[in-house]
Amino acid sequence: MHSPVNAAVAGNLGRLSLNRPDSINAIDLEMMHALTEQLDAWADDPAVEAVLLDGAGEYGFCAGGDFREILARAAEGMTIGSVFFRDEYRLIAKLAEFPKPIVSIMHGMTMGGGISLAGHVATRVVTDRVKLGQPETGYGFVPDGGATWRLARTPGEIGTYLALNSVDLTAADAIALGLADVLVPAERIGELVAALEDAEDAAAPGEKVRRFAIDAGPAPVLDQRDWIDACYSADSVQAILERLWSFSNGEEVAGLRASDSNDPDAAAHAAEAADALLRLSPTALVATLRSVRAARDGETLRDALERELRLARWFTTQPDLFTGVQALVAQNTNSLHQGSVPDWKPADLADVDLVDIVAAMETQLRHSVFPRGLGIPEDEA
Repeated sequence: MHSPVNAAVAGNLGRLSLNRPDSINAIDLEMMHALTEQLDAWADDPAVEAVLLDGAGEYGFCAGGDFREILARAAEGMTIGSVFFRDEYRLIAKLAEFPKPIVSIMHGMTMGGGISLAGHVATRVVTDRVKLGQPETGYGFVPDGGATWRLARTPGEIGTYLALNSVDLTAADAIALGLADVLVPAERIGELVAALEDAEDAAAPGEKVRRFAIDAGPAPVLDQRDWIDACYSADSVQAILERLWSFSNGEEVAGLRASDSNDPDAAAHAAEAADALLRLSPTALVATLRSVRAARDGETLRDALERELRLARWFTTQPDLFTGVQALVAQNTNSLHQGSVPDWKPADLADVDLVDIVAAMETQLRHSVFPRGLGIPEDEA
């Protein structure tokens, strides 16, 4: 029988490999539960001193959540907001708080929930072939799984820009922004795994990883920080758009003109960013900005996960998530649909009800992420 997760112990290392390569290891409920059960078993196993988390296949570590499953379960009448997302966020917290060191290896496509699985552990490796991003606003959803907490801690307004615009990142970007720790060339990953499995080498897992690390070089996204900070520090998505338009037309925004930017193509990049926002879900954009800003001062990862669960549940009652996922599936199967804008409802930022979004973020749930710690209570299992 095919397992969504391959688990094995070599030396004193427990290895967990996501095993749905045909779907670029997209996260489904079966995978979540398999990872959770194995982590629970290894937490108290003295034979396992560290854990490696990676993904099978050449195309990527993890493409994110399996939204095809979400659509299917929603059609079956399943309350997906209280099951799929709740269990996913509990798993992410378990990985972040695991009592033994975990090393994650992100290669190829690593998107959304994939970054959340790998991005909160002790040592986070990216390869030179990685492609990372938070694509949620492109399919009518919001960055989740601790993403808002993570993005809120990037320099300046870069996290706001990444969250709203669904921007792809390089390995160097990920390290510079604190989303990863080290770059290991893809051709040396086999050697790295062998070193981690070597029980005779008493070095800590993080030290073993650093032996294979190379300089990631400059981070392209940092070259754009000045105009990103100037435009994305606005208090609303509409105001951000207006700043982007003004800046791209040579006007001064927050004391900066495109001609004075560290980015020689600042005006063009700002115009591209504005055009991208116009194609994304207005509801998702407004909710994302509010959620990232809420994740700033003093909030913990657990706080962010609770808020993100409230928003995720609310989005499963909104049309844009289903419209966006259906459009994404169509794009993946029919090139004629590529580049088209989904039929978002509402279609204009001015018509998005911020009151509903704030209420969704603040309304306590009966089935929260952490009702009694990380374990799932018997009456909610």
